[in-house]
Amino acid sequence: MKYIDKSFCPEGLANYLANNEQATWTNFSNEAQEAYKVVQETIKLDQLGICCYCETNFDISDQSPIKDFRVEHFYPKSLTPITETNENAHLTWSNLFGCCHGGSRNHIDDDRYTSPDLHCDAIKKEKNWTKIILNPLKIPKDAKIFTFEKNGLMKVLENCPDDFKELAQNSIEKLNLNETTYLMKAREKIREEMGNQFQNLTRSGKTPEEALDFLKEALFSNTATNMKFYTCKLDFVSYE
Repeated sequence: MKYIDKSFCPEGLANYLANNEQATWTNFSNEAQEAYKVVQETIKLDQLGICCYCETNFDISDQSPIKDFRVEHFYPKSLTPITETNENAHLTWSNLFGCCHGGSRNHIDDDRYTSPDLHCDAIKKEKNWTKIILNPLKIPKDAKIFTFEKNGLMKVLENCPDDFKELAQNSIEKLNLNETTYLMKAREKIREEMGNQFQNLTRSGKTPEEALDFLKEALFSNTATNMKFYTCKLDFVSYE
C-alpha cells in the first residue's frame, strides 16, 4: 500500500451528487454514464494504474482489453452515511478507490485467479475496517511503512512510525496481502529481476550506490508497469 495523491472530485460526480444526495453507486452508473466513466479513469490516473491495496496493475497486458479493476468504497457503501461525516458513502469522492478483483475472476488471468484464497476488497467486501487498516489517503507520503523478504513476504518495517504499525500489520492480515498463489510469487519475481539488474550494473563497473540510483531512475516513472508493486521495488532500492 502506498500514499495516493487524490485529485479534485470530477465535476460530473460533484454535480450528480449535489442533485441526488441519496443516490446509490448503481444509480450513478446507470443515470450518469459519461460521468461514471470519467470517475473510473480519474481514479486509475490518480493511482498510476495500480490497486490501492496490493499494488498490482489494472492492465493485464498492453494487448488485453480486460482490466483487473473495480471501484472500491473504503467505507462500505451499504453502511451509508459515513458515520463521522454523514456523507453519502456511495458517491463521496474521498471514499472511492481503484482496486483489483482480488483473485476472484478466473477470466482475467490464470496467474491472478486465486479463489478461494482472496485478497484486497474481494476479502474485505462490506466490512467496516476504516479504523483498523491504512487509508491510502492518510499514509504519510514519504514514510517507510513496509519491507519485503526475497520470497515476496510483506512485513511491517521495524522502524515504521509508531502511529502506523498496528494499522499496517492489520492491513497485511485483513487484506491478505501475503496471499501466496499470486501476490507473493509476483513480488518474489520482481525482487529477483531487480537483483539480477543490480548485479549486472555492478559488474559493468557501477558502484552499488550508482546501480541503485540507476534502478530508481529506470523503474519509477509514472506508468502502471513501473508502478506495479511500487512499495516492493522501493524497498529494494532503499535497503539493498
